Amino acid sequence: MEIEYDHPIECAVQSADILGEVPLWCNQSQRLWWVDVRRPALQSYDPSTQQYRAFRLHPDLVTGSYALRSEGGFLLATAAGLFLYDPHSEKPAQRIAHPEEGKPGMRLNDGKCDRQGRFWVGSMHDTLREPLGTLYRIDPNHSVHTMLTDFVLPNSLSWSPDGHTMYFADTHHQMVWQFDYDTQFGEISNRRVFKDWRDQLGRPDGATIDAEGFVWTCMVATGQLVRQDPSGNIARIIQLPVTNPTCPCFGGPDLDTLFITSHSQRFTHAEQAKEPWAGALLQLNVGVKGIAEPRFKG
Repeated sequence: MEIEYDHPIECAVQSADILGEVPLWCNQSQRLWWVDVRRPALQSYDPSTQQYRAFRLHPDLVTGSYALRSEGGFLLATAAGLFLYDPHSEKPAQRIAHPEEGKPGMRLNDGKCDRQGRFWVGSMHDTLREPLGTLYRIDPNHSVHTMLTDFVLPNSLSWSPDGHTMYFADTHHQMVWQFDYDTQFGEISNRRVFKDWRDQLGRPDGATIDAEGFVWTCMVATGQLVRQDPSGNIARIIQLPVTNPTCPCFGGPDLDTLFITSHSQRFTHAEQAKEPWAGALLQLNVGVKGIAEPRFKG
């Protein structure tokens, strides 16, 4: 597969994130939202005005992932549990569940909504690389369901356009799986390997789906953006100007801009100087459109 080294890529926001993650496009506010997993803030960017804004969160609410809510505001997945939060309200964030309560060092990591408005999120230990993680499903009534266990670093949650296929990865083990998805009941079955990356240096991090049903994955350590068809075959590889891209998302009024977060975690000053866009929000046009991200219905 020929790698695209000269694809036009822009820096949308020089946000200097330590661990930028989970970009989501809000079609109501026409803004791109994302978080820095190492800082308590919810960030946003308006591409029409190039306005950047950050909403500071309580120090206990450093967020691993989040979802837009149908009723407005956000669902935050943090080390302290799951919270409903509206940055435009004076009300404090409201905790609705804490699936990892009583487990020191554990936090909630990558999370996304299925196309029916249920939120899925994986947990992990923040420092130990051991299979302590759990994949949870949070229903609109705020009930929490354990779906899978024994993961190290859960990532890449995404669904096919029709919602009947779910993707999920353990970044540490460089493995991405595919599941049959019951859209009525939110159950998964027929787990199989979508892509085994263990013979590669790159590790699969965040992912998104385009309107044609292809999976776009950010590969940490190699700086590559990979597009795969529903069978796992690689269709394109774009080389990015950062070593550690973390998660892609289609955004813009026509969902034709691909935004990508990145991280600068553990970079030395010399490494950061060589890679000035590490930790920035990037954007590029890849010639296909995305699908609007579903909202949490709880």
